[in-house]
Amino acid sequence: MVIDNELLKDCENGKRRACNLLYEHLFSYLMNICIRYNNNYDEAGAALNAIFLKIVINLSKRNPDKQLLPWVKVIAMNHLADEFRKNKTLKNNLSFNEDLTQFDTLKSEFNVQINLEVKDLLKMVQKLPPACNKIFNLHAIDGYNHAEIGAMLGISEGTSKSQLHVARIKLQKMIEEEQKHLKIKRLEKAG
Repeated sequence: MVIDNELLKDCENGKRRACNLLYEHLFSYLMNICIRYNNNYDEAGAALNAIFLKIVINLSKRNPDKQLLPWVKVIAMNHLADEFRKNKTLKNNLSFNEDLTQFDTLKSEFNVQINLEVKDLLKMVQKLPPACNKIFNLHAIDGYNHAEIGAMLGISEGTSKSQLHVARIKLQKMIEEEQKHLKIKRLEKAG
């Protein structure tokens, strides 16, 4: 996606038409990020609008020599992390398990053959508990390390590791269940 600097200047100067055009250009990119971190389309849309407002307000601070999308992503990730920190219920639902011994008997590696589409996997990630969902997305998809995640979300590095471990176990179980379901469907079709 190429967004020219003239459009950005017009947005910076408050031209409504330019802002609408920029919103259209960024919508799918930002919505994909927001929907990964919100299990609800309306919450994702509200986050997207708040992020877009921050983008427009801060356009004058952006370095025009650098690419737009990485800058936009930083704003989006910071906003989503702020939302997470402010939401006390999500934070209270985190199980602060620095000791991972309770998971010793469970498999922690993905060893199932995956024949699912990406959209199916993303739906599974969205079904994770909110804390696991956010930490899995930050680590596995957006590439943040546990120290960065801890700093972003106001949790310890150990809690981040624990929640990622729980997320992987839950995802592995969901994938295994889906594989069983698909196998049964194939057998029913064949028989």
